[in-house]
Amino acid sequence: MSDIIIITLFAILSKASDWREIEVFAKKHEEWLKKYLKLPNGIPSHDTIQRVISILNPNELYNNCLKYFIDIVNKYTPKQEKEIDILSLDGKTTNGSSRSKITTEEIAPVNTMSVYSHNYGVSLIQGYIEEKKNEITMGPKLIEQLDLVDCIVTAAALNTQRKTVESIVKQKGNYVLALKGNQKSFYQDIKDYLDDEEILKEIKKENYSEETEKSHSKIINRKYYLTSKIKWLNGREKWKGLKSIGVEIKISESIQTGEITEEKRYYIVSFENDIHNFKKAVRKHWGIENNLHAPLDIIFREDKNKTLEKNGARNLGVIRRIGLMILKLVQAFYKKSMKLIMFEISLDFENEIENIFKFLDVDSLNQLKNT
Repeated sequence: MSDIIIITLFAILSKASDWREIEVFAKKHEEWLKKYLKLPNGIPSHDTIQRVISILNPNELYNNCLKYFIDIVNKYTPKQEKEIDILSLDGKTTNGSSRSKITTEEIAPVNTMSVYSHNYGVSLIQGYIEEKKNEITMGPKLIEQLDLVDCIVTAAALNTQRKTVESIVKQKGNYVLALKGNQKSFYQDIKDYLDDEEILKEIKKENYSEETEKSHSKIINRKYYLTSKIKWLNGREKWKGLKSIGVEIKISESIQTGEITEEKRYYIVSFENDIHNFKKAVRKHWGIENNLHAPLDIIFREDKNKTLEKNGARNLGVIRRIGLMILKLVQAFYKKSMKLIMFEISLDFENEIENIFKFLDVDSLNQLKNT
């Protein structure tokens, strides 16, 4: 079993994306693999690789690898005052794992919900949303397995639910959760209040921050307002730990045309008078898309994978996430994009993978860091 897990991980790091490609990779590097693996019966077939990977428990597989990764990061990172970690709750659909009922039985895609740590750059925990079930119920189940001390949980409006809030507070965490029309009058009351220019002028005197940046062909200005004056808010007592409400106003100006667009996002917040962490949480939430979901699709082509067996698809997703952890950990030493690192691995796998596992040795990491 361990041989097959390692073969699958190595193959994925070398740009293999399905079971047959994993078998072809292993046969191509059989002599080299025998230096490190037992392989008593030679290279297993793609059917055997698929069967073994499909029977593993995804959570056990991920948790063991995650613990190893975090231990390395903790040893390698200099000790410093603990920084608030932003944990983003979000779901991802692997579209290639589905099929329609035009030719056969309909199979829904694999839906994975993750809680992503921005400090570590990894998903701390993940759950799988079964067919015909909503992801709303998965959030609290994941959160209740985490210690959220010194953490702020963020989520898009879909997962801004009272049970989610209760789970966060129960685990001693804070939250910055987006609101939209799914909360009906509660959302509308907050929107009306934070759309009032006179109220914003008052908030600006106390809890306000602004920043401007150039992004692609636009100049983007972001304004953040946070207020704890919410005694007027009807229904606030239903949201455990609620202490503040806030808004981000994003104004984008096209450099080419001068066209200006404005977006507003509204939030409920469990802390007071901390515009820095409010802004940090709002900005970092979308990092789960850029740092987890997008790399899985762009680098590992996850959305193209056609595995239809649910647990097999889930475990391939787990192994891709392990591969992503490894690439992030060694990226500082390659000084290249993760996509380019994978390309180099595919060109000269045996030498590159040996270098990578030297980097993963803590003593070697510290020596490299000090040179």
